[in-house]
Amino acid sequence: VAAVISACYASILVCGVLALVVRRTRSLARLDLVVLATAVTLALCAWVMDHGGSDEAVLTTQAARELVAGHPIYGQPWPWLFTHGIALTPTVTGGYDFTYGYPPLSPLLTAPLLFLGHGGAPATALSAGALILGTIALWRMLPAQWRPAATMVCLGFGLLPNYGRLGYPAITALALLIPVVVRWPRIGRGGRLGTPGVARAVCLGAACAAQQLPWFLAPFLLAGIYAVRRGELGGRAAALVVARIAGIAGTVWLLINTYFIVSEPGTWA
Repeated sequence: VAAVISACYASILVCGVLALVVRRTRSLARLDLVVLATAVTLALCAWVMDHGGSDEAVLTTQAARELVAGHPIYGQPWPWLFTHGIALTPTVTGGYDFTYGYPPLSPLLTAPLLFLGHGGAPATALSAGALILGTIALWRMLPAQWRPAATMVCLGFGLLPNYGRLGYPAITALALLIPVVVRWPRIGRGGRLGTPGVARAVCLGAACAAQQLPWFLAPFLLAGIYAVRRGELGGRAAALVVARIAGIAGTVWLLINTYFIVSEPGTWA
């Protein structure tokens, strides 16, 4: 791993020099791709060296294990997880919260990764991998001149990669939201969703099933789509477009949550 990291730093040095030297647009585009590959490699190396995760990672991993065993995952305290420096979440009554408190998509996606070991490693692999895939998707979706910014914001600074290595479900939700929000005014153009619009609605529903923060984004996104489409199609047609998006997203969210609604409705709610 140290040898790979050293090679990445050599790549950074070479890319920095070439960025000041090359003049052809195609050469700069290839250089952007090398920078992205270097950033992804460094993110993977960082996960290999530090993948124990945080309290959210160990809770997500434990929820995945309980799910595989057929046990409920909500409202179940697991105090034995909070050892060896794992942070505790205090409550207003003076106690601590030892339960999993997020929507179920992250444990569902973590379950196939349980072979990676104990602790929070499976959950951190999910969130770190989601960040990398989201960065690649963002890089491809953006215009060429904006691609370096995508690499820099998602992987160049330490904030998001650190949250990924800590196993935060919000990173998985962020990765799912990237295809939704990039060029969002195009959604429903001409009154038709098409395959891209349906895919964006599916990603929105899945993001809402991964963490609660997308719940606050979704109303503003739908309102923005309605405003843009109303100027193009009129109020009724715009409302139909928004209804179709909300219907698809809601259906995906419901499908992901159905098992838990049926098996443990009270604690799920």
